[in-house]
Amino acid sequence: MSIKNLFAALAVAASSNLFYSPALAQGLSKCGEATFYDNEYTCYNDKTLCPTVYGLPTKPCGATGGCYSPERHSCDAKDGTLRDLPEATSPFTLAVWGVRKAYQNKTINACGGMLAFGANARQCVVCTAAGGTNCGSYKNQTVFLPNGQMNSAVPGGQYWYVHPSEGLLQYTPAIELPKGNGTAAPNWNTTVIPYKDFAGVNVKVYEDGFFTWDKEGTSSRFWFACLVTLPGGTISTARSWRIYAPLTPDLKDCELVRIKAKPVDKSFGAYKYS
Repeated sequence: MSIKNLFAALAVAASSNLFYSPALAQGLSKCGEATFYDNEYTCYNDKTLCPTVYGLPTKPCGATGGCYSPERHSCDAKDGTLRDLPEATSPFTLAVWGVRKAYQNKTINACGGMLAFGANARQCVVCTAAGGTNCGSYKNQTVFLPNGQMNSAVPGGQYWYVHPSEGLLQYTPAIELPKGNGTAAPNWNTTVIPYKDFAGVNVKVYEDGFFTWDKEGTSSRFWFACLVTLPGGTISTARSWRIYAPLTPDLKDCELVRIKAKPVDKSFGAYKYS
């Protein structure tokens, strides 16, 4: 499906609450007197049904039985007031959630400057035990920091960003500086790291919540996962899903997804993402 058609589908879904499909449901259950599809709703206290949105259950808040997304809000049980989750302060991994099970709770991996998920989306990390580096201290997962950095320890750092024109979620490579004359240390303050200025720009991350596109006051919980052939691969053999912000309408083979940030310890990162 092209992104133009996905925008149209998203508009319909927003107006008619079509975030799930009976065709995808598996099994029927009872909630009080009501019958519901297990994949579409969650039953609370045998009386309140809340929809599952892109594979993520919503929860009831207050006596009125209104449902909310815990990846975006918290609920004050006393008065039923919804409050925004705080912005992220912890390191986090990213997981994709979509309508189909094939796109639910899929970890986003870093490799070759790209952030992608799927069977062929490799995780590429490097660590050389030189200069006293303890490579065993890294758990080598793709971990992000809220300030736009990748959770890597390589000198100069690495940064995640949304490409300003293409909308593709990417990260910067590690920069190798010349060692100089043997006495002066490399000056990272004067080193130009491509796209570093866009690190974390136009993205809002909620603590243990949504990773959202947020530009000029326009916020979207939706991203596009587009099937792309990997470098050196052939169609139908080496493909992965890459993540795009809702900027470019002319892409194909895309699915609407949401992305959730999961807090992790900083040790889960890597020395370098290659």
